[in-house]
Amino acid sequence: MKVAIVGRGTSAIITCLVLLQNNHEVTIFYDPEKPYINVGESTTPGIWELIYDVLKIDIHEMVDRNIFSYKMGINFVNWGCGKTFHHNFLTKTAHHFETQIFNDFIHNELNQRKLVNYIPKKINSIISENNHVKLDEYFFDFAINCAGWEDDENYLNVIFKTVDSAVTFIDDLDYDPVHTLHLATEDGWQFGLPFPKQNIFKCGYLYNSDYITEEKIKNKLNKKIRSSFSWKPRYAKELITHHRIALNGNRLFFLEPLQALSLYYTHYFAILICNYLNQLNDFSRIDFNHKYLYQMYVYQVSLAYHYQFGSIHDTEFWKNTKNKASEFMKYTFNGNMEVFKKNLSYDLYKHNLNHGNLTYSKIGCFDILDHKQLYCGMTGEKIDKYS
Repeated sequence: MKVAIVGRGTSAIITCLVLLQNNHEVTIFYDPEKPYINVGESTTPGIWELIYDVLKIDIHEMVDRNIFSYKMGINFVNWGCGKTFHHNFLTKTAHHFETQIFNDFIHNELNQRKLVNYIPKKINSIISENNHVKLDEYFFDFAINCAGWEDDENYLNVIFKTVDSAVTFIDDLDYDPVHTLHLATEDGWQFGLPFPKQNIFKCGYLYNSDYITEEKIKNKLNKKIRSSFSWKPRYAKELITHHRIALNGNRLFFLEPLQALSLYYTHYFAILICNYLNQLNDFSRIDFNHKYLYQMYVYQVSLAYHYQFGSIHDTEFWKNTKNKASEFMKYTFNGNMEVFKKNLSYDLYKHNLNHGNLTYSKIGCFDILDHKQLYCGMTGEKIDKYS
């Protein structure tokens, strides 16, 4: 199928690679005048597996070339009870990258290998018709809009807001060199992407603008600021907006960067879109939009699961956000922590016996061992499997 992607950011790359994986013909339209939102990013292991599957690029070579740095998981500092702990990937590896360097590299590979057709043109209209979609004067079988944030009424607000603004800067490498830093601060949390070859952290101080201003954050940091930006945490009402048009990336959703779940779900939704292309009818459109909305709910449960434990900071942001997260968790499938602990203990017992696919402690994309690391790290409690 001939598929057009609008945009050339990270979400467009992920969506493109999934389409190529499924043998679709891809054309990318992009506005040559539109600048990158050039922040550091990190991934989950599935993104690297996708890159390797389509392009057969060695991650170690890309680390040697300073395009990637290794990511073995998350280093949580000052969350929950204040105990520093790792949420590890265990058997897999992901990576950190600088957005523009990574994007230029991948697009260059796709272009040189003639896997993708690039058209440097800003698209002004996308119209879905019976058997094709029209992008200005161009015709395709399907179109996926990954062109970034858009201000209109076709979005839903999040159930509760965590952070909505960021100030980025570069700092010395003071923490773990192979884990993304998630440092709880008075105003939210700070990510740190380690690049050991350069001995630096590429950092973002994330905060909620309802509680503090950008100017106060900059004064508090006293760092050389790289960039600052804000967003409205929200998600589109539909993944498949018309019979032959879908959204992905920031055009579809953005809540916040915790645990690199944004890129995880961008990959997941690209797969959903490809599955929809195999059916392409009104009934499947309704079905896939329901699946998408359920995943956005689960995503918010995953965020609430982290924030309900609070942090060492007794500030207005943390008190209010912890309370909202805890209240939200009460109405989810794992809202009672005592029940959750028993479920987790039982799931660990089943996991040890290597049988039983049904888990009672599942939250979002995390599995049993993820839950054990997060719960024990946040609370300082030890959870053992049933003996």
